[in-house]
Amino acid sequence: MRPQLKKNATAKNTSFFLSALLARFTAAFSAQPERADQPTQPLNQLNFLHDFVNQMEFSEPAAMVSAAAALMTRRHPEHTLVLFALQDQKEIMVISGSKPSPAVEKEIVVLKKKLQKLPETAWQIIRTVRNLNPPSAASQKAENNCGRSLTIAALSDHKAPRLLLFSTFNPTAQEQELLTYCLKHLDKRLSEARSFFELERMNRLDSLTGLNNRGHFDEIIKRESLRGDRYRHPTSLIMLDLDHFKKINDTFGHQTGDQVLQTIGRLLLAEVRQSDTPCRYGGEEFAIILPETGLDEACKIGERFRRIIEQQTLVTHKNVTLKITASLGIASTQESQNIDLVAAADRALYLAKNSGRNQVATTSTTPESAARQRIRHCFPIKHVLNGSL
Repeated sequence: MRPQLKKNATAKNTSFFLSALLARFTAAFSAQPERADQPTQPLNQLNFLHDFVNQMEFSEPAAMVSAAAALMTRRHPEHTLVLFALQDQKEIMVISGSKPSPAVEKEIVVLKKKLQKLPETAWQIIRTVRNLNPPSAASQKAENNCGRSLTIAALSDHKAPRLLLFSTFNPTAQEQELLTYCLKHLDKRLSEARSFFELERMNRLDSLTGLNNRGHFDEIIKRESLRGDRYRHPTSLIMLDLDHFKKINDTFGHQTGDQVLQTIGRLLLAEVRQSDTPCRYGGEEFAIILPETGLDEACKIGERFRRIIEQQTLVTHKNVTLKITASLGIASTQESQNIDLVAAADRALYLAKNSGRNQVATTSTTPESAARQRIRHCFPIKHVLNGSL
């Protein structure tokens, strides 16, 4: 006969406590994945918004639109995203994500035509961001077969659309809210950038001619001179002065004089190279900074400017026909690394004016330079040239 163990009350309570504790642990561990899955989407959205706000660097508006498109594509990298930015007369279109299928390409063309207000050349594709991991063959085939239309998740102004976002994925209500917030943030940053660059442009440009003003000229000439000295690259400077401009003001009035200055400003902006910096130095005097340019090339450029100005026939607001000429002085660091470009070009300019106007002169053609060359040939001794003997 087997002996039977009789459980006392203490053992019974202990067994019940351990069973209850084990049940609680089992329930906690079994429920943990469910609780962990619930905050996953909000946490990803918070991370995405954090990255979007932090990485949206304050820069040129087109670059900001391109960066925003690249960041938004991270939500669905296998799909195509198109971001339009419409503001004033500058339209930007950025295509991001995987390469659009032929059907989506057609949709983009249709959208562009619908939103287009200016000629085709006004649209500018800033950057096309391609996904490093291409979509699977199945998803690509499905997209090509169904010709999926672009779905809009857009923020539109009540007066005119400013930011329009199109994508080949169908956003949920939660994603729509997320993308709308991103567009609002981008819109705010773009407004700030446009205001900043407009203020910078107004501080940098001369209001009458549209050229760079004297303050900006001083900054550029100093920077280019230092860069040229460091890397031994030539920098040239053209000083241009309108002939008999005071007589134009005294005879026909300052309004006619302003019209002449505006004409010269338009000519310089149209004729300078992209690397050059045209400036209004003061009054009727202009300056053109020519980086990476030697003296001979600068003389050719200066002579071209002189001929273009000479060929102009200006009809003023009083129906007065004027012929304009200009004198130009040119200096270059190719002559000497320690040369004061402004002073040297100014000396050459006075030589051109004193020699009959409507011509180009350089520092090497001044009588002083020619005399010093002769003295240097006869007395190649430094203290003699300095006048100490």
